[in-house]
Amino acid sequence: MTSKKDLMRCRLCGCEALERAFHLGNMPRWNHRLLGSHEVASDRGVDLTMFACGQCGFVMLPTAPADEYYEDYVNAPSFSPQMRAAQLEQATAFVRRFGLEGKRVLEVGCGDGSYLECLALAGAVARGIEPSAAQRAIALTRGLTVDAGVLPADRGIADAPFDAFVTRQVLEHVGDIASFVLGVRRQMKAGAVGLVEVPNFDKLRLEGRYFDFIPEHVNYFTPTTLRLALELHGFEVLETAPAIEGEALCALVSLPPAPDFGAAERGVAELSAAVSAFVADSKRLGGEVAVWGAGGKGLSILACADLRGVDHVLDSDPHKLGRFTPVSHLVVSHPDILRERDVQAIVITAPAYQREIRQVLEERYHFRGRIALVDGGLRVIQERMSAGVRA
Repeated sequence: MTSKKDLMRCRLCGCEALERAFHLGNMPRWNHRLLGSHEVASDRGVDLTMFACGQCGFVMLPTAPADEYYEDYVNAPSFSPQMRAAQLEQATAFVRRFGLEGKRVLEVGCGDGSYLECLALAGAVARGIEPSAAQRAIALTRGLTVDAGVLPADRGIADAPFDAFVTRQVLEHVGDIASFVLGVRRQMKAGAVGLVEVPNFDKLRLEGRYFDFIPEHVNYFTPTTLRLALELHGFEVLETAPAIEGEALCALVSLPPAPDFGAAERGVAELSAAVSAFVADSKRLGGEVAVWGAGGKGLSILACADLRGVDHVLDSDPHKLGRFTPVSHLVVSHPDILRERDVQAIVITAPAYQREIRQVLEERYHFRGRIALVDGGLRVIQERMSAGVRA
């Protein structure tokens, strides 16, 4: 590998500085088809320059297959009894492992429908999508349900959401990995599973198989970069393993439920209400109320909660003393004011230091008032025992 840089973006991680990996000259323009007699005179070879990402290790061609590539595509494995048997075995294992009998499974890039048939034979309710009109026509003659086109992130498909998906020998052709994977994800239920199969770049590289670098394969995946391509776009990779006698990589994935960000907002409201209630209750019992902790967590709590009843903010850090909290605008005092003021309740907002703070309160200040701890919520960990501070 040379050190020459090319300012393109990695198709996988977006890194701008790619390294020129190697060059192959005079290669066939497309490796999936032979020429007609009328095409021989105008046929010319093409040069392939592979680039590698120094950040994630992904190897790629900078160009994507032209649109006409798909129209002449021939699904050669469909004519191999050995491959048909392997496909049926793989599809059956996938359906059985994840209990997909009677469930809806989408194959993205289904070609002539040979694998869709395997999924159906295994008991799944299979539907496909395929950009090649010729291949799609063959699938339709088999009585299969196949939609036309590709699957960008913003497209929807009838029968979505699906319980599972399969995409085999497709991702290596895709010019926009993010759009493709997000498009698949959009069609899935939470908890859906998937099978992703691509050529095995490690086998190509380790065995020096230059003949497997072809213009229509613009992405070259290792187990690491295949996992990254899927995890970057929301899938959990359950496992990756060689397939087809090591010629391919197969990843099994699942789609976790989307994070509930509303829970965080509700948590803020609930915590603010709990802190405000603790302050109000403590004020009714008499005495002053202090918050111990002017760090990041404390400042956020002070900003969010209604702390009009708080009398003091305490912190032992000398760099914070005499300064004011943002939003709530309370001055930060040294805990020694507990010797002078009638503080009867304290809210500790530094859970990582709560044992140390409680020890200081008990041993140095002989504090006997109420103590509440903010730690994923508000917990009252000590009720008033007598006077707040004993002389």
